[in-house]
Amino acid sequence: MLSLYLSMVETEEQRSLVEQLYCEYEQVMYRTAFNVLHNTQDAEDAVHEAFMRIITGLEKVNGIEPAKRGSYVIIVTKNIAIDLYRRNRKQVDTDALSGDIPDTKHDVEREVFGKYGCEELNSALSRLSDTQREVLIMRYFHNDSTEDIADALGISPEAVRVRLHRARNALYGLLKDDVNDDI
Repeated sequence: MLSLYLSMVETEEQRSLVEQLYCEYEQVMYRTAFNVLHNTQDAEDAVHEAFMRIITGLEKVNGIEPAKRGSYVIIVTKNIAIDLYRRNRKQVDTDALSGDIPDTKHDVEREVFGKYGCEELNSALSRLSDTQREVLIMRYFHNDSTEDIADALGISPEAVRVRLHRARNALYGLLKDDVNDDI
């Protein structure tokens, strides 16, 4: 499979990056997909689709610090596996786009990141759902745009905005609860 991926890129630098990603993350990607799908063939399909998507956006992956590439690759793989699971079960998840986004007057980002330290943020992030934590990591840790996140996760930019909005509000709620518990 590696030879297929290597044939899709043009420069030696890109080949080297693809080979490095394959060697370092292929097994982790497979385990991640298998944990979602519980099927060997589907997990292999998810890993293949993830590599295809990563190769399509290889210049973006090249711009990510090597220490952060693993989390990016795993998030992409997990989301593809979830999509494949949903397709296989013929279930359509319309909840992500179903509700209106309430108009909030306060700037959650400034309020949250300005008041709280790393320990409080890490603790609150660990209690968020995987979906919420992943979009926050991609947006604020990897500095991905809404469109880049949408491409990586295989969802619409509007769905990304909804997820980000809900994740920020959930994070804010957890942090407020922590502060109130300390009083």
